[in-house]
Amino acid sequence: MISENEAIQLVKNTSKYAHALMVSAMMAEVAKELEEDLKLWKIVGLLHDIDYDEVGGDRRKHGVVAAEKLKGVLPEEAVYSIKAHDYRTGFEPKSKLDKALIAADSATVLIEKMRGTGKELTAKTLLAEITNTSAAAPWHRNNTMKCAEIGLSLDKFLKICLNAMEQVAQP
Repeated sequence: MISENEAIQLVKNTSKYAHALMVSAMMAEVAKELEEDLKLWKIVGLLHDIDYDEVGGDRRKHGVVAAEKLKGVLPEEAVYSIKAHDYRTGFEPKSKLDKALIAADSATVLIEKMRGTGKELTAKTLLAEITNTSAAAPWHRNNTMKCAEIGLSLDKFLKICLNAMEQVAQP
């Protein structure tokens, strides 16, 4: 399996570098909480968007192109998680890893949106933002709520995400 350092090198020059670092940190914290493979979950978080710039606006390919690139580099379960992390690909999330990636990715998008607005980042403000965002984009709440399918309440999951954010230095 690819090392964390090698994974960082693959995403370092993409538009999603900071995002990948945040998702990776969240995935590591969720893996710890669920007693899952921390190294694998962290690397999946790093690599989930390596094709983002390449596929442009065609989100049906987002994750699928990445999965093709990562075959043989990551275990099949990790490759599938990356392929299934965007609902527009048509691949259904099955495992805890799949669902955790979807939830962490959506939580990161939400936190990125809230940063710089002057709003305090707490589980309560994140929950309010999920509610507000979901009026226009219901998939956002559905994605974040994948945390319940892996055994974490939304409140617990958001606290884990915020804890992970404190550990990430912005590049």
